[in-house]
Amino acid sequence: MSRRTWTMRGLTAVFAVMLLGAACTFGGDETDGDGGDGGGGTTGGGAVTLTMWAHRSKSFNQALRNSMRAYEAENPNVTIELETFDYDTLIQTLQTALPAGNAPDLIHMFGTWTCSYADFLTTVPDDVITLADAQQVFFPGPLGGFTCGDALYGLPEESNVEYGATLVNTAMADAAGVVADGWASWDEFIADAKKMTVIQDGAITRAGYHFTAGDGLAHSFLSLIVQGGGNYLNEDGTAFTLNTPEGERALTLLKSMVDEQIIDPVIYNDEQNWVGDCYFIELCAMGVVGPWAVADYKDDYPEVAANTIYLELPPLEDSKAFIADSGWGISVSTDSPNADVAWDFASFAALDPENAAAWNLTSGTLPALVENGEGAARDQLVSAFPYFETWFTILPNAQFVGQLPDRDRLYYEIIYNHGLAAFQGLETVEEALQAMESEANDTFG
Repeated sequence: MSRRTWTMRGLTAVFAVMLLGAACTFGGDETDGDGGDGGGGTTGGGAVTLTMWAHRSKSFNQALRNSMRAYEAENPNVTIELETFDYDTLIQTLQTALPAGNAPDLIHMFGTWTCSYADFLTTVPDDVITLADAQQVFFPGPLGGFTCGDALYGLPEESNVEYGATLVNTAMADAAGVVADGWASWDEFIADAKKMTVIQDGAITRAGYHFTAGDGLAHSFLSLIVQGGGNYLNEDGTAFTLNTPEGERALTLLKSMVDEQIIDPVIYNDEQNWVGDCYFIELCAMGVVGPWAVADYKDDYPEVAANTIYLELPPLEDSKAFIADSGWGISVSTDSPNADVAWDFASFAALDPENAAAWNLTSGTLPALVENGEGAARDQLVSAFPYFETWFTILPNAQFVGQLPDRDRLYYEIIYNHGLAAFQGLETVEEALQAMESEANDTFG
């Protein structure tokens, strides 16, 4: 998942690139109403109170609240409370609360995590939707994360894409003499990114292209392996295959952009000048991050948002395939005493096309429902978010990343750390790939 919690507000010294602090996360949790210590319960008079846990994101949380209020209006005996956590705290809380039996009724779950917690989640009842029917209703990418074996453990709400297209600041492109109409090759892309890079006194003060955050780097690396004709997993999915000719080609291409001084990974990474912050405070001309970021930042940076488009990244060889996570959706814990009501809400929010489209419109995300990727719903989303046009074009090329033993460790510790080490010359490409493959295979236990 993209770490959707990093936002920087009220920066006053944006020119001081070297002094920008680590991108911020919000501490603690926030609760609607009185909150709770786990599963919701039935109150007197037939009333039902459900609790949902979710990661903290302004647009996502508003979309969830809108769904809750709409459901409550149709079901006045039901109250749904939302508790939100910053990304790292949500992970820690799920890891401790679920095994301890202290989970809430509803979890806004990142699909790629789902199978890791399947023992503590209820399967989607057949009277809500069967797996066979779900495979016809949802795009394969978002559904993949919630499918564990032959069972379905949640209903996806978004198609999560962090690669395939890049943010482009059209004002910066124009000023640099770049025609922002796409690229046929990586050579063309790198040439344009160099034109949009600003270097002062030997330091990069505006990156031409930011891909060195955790999600961007991992998705870039894995996608380029696939586009080069390789695979990052063996045939039965029991081992990683990263130290391959395709892996070397992918990491070498990414390193070449650092060598060309398009970005300095020492000061543009997950801890400093994270891609969303960097782009919207105009320290990056382009950046690889999903379309949810525009929805999160546009109110605070309307002028930048007005100059923002997405353009498809160039393919490697002839393949346009790229790797995508499953995205966020709704799961129900085994701790819920009101699982039937919880699943009824999940169905209301994620399966009803009108309600699901409303959630996507508020959260600024691409739909998980196939129906909402077509016709009037698609037109409504593109009207609200013109930059979706590119994403709808390339969405069929998205491939679910697969069931990984520890996705976050792979992305944020292994690929990220060794990728940056290779870019900075601390490791050779060969050493980085060897370390990535060895450490990634250790995650299988």
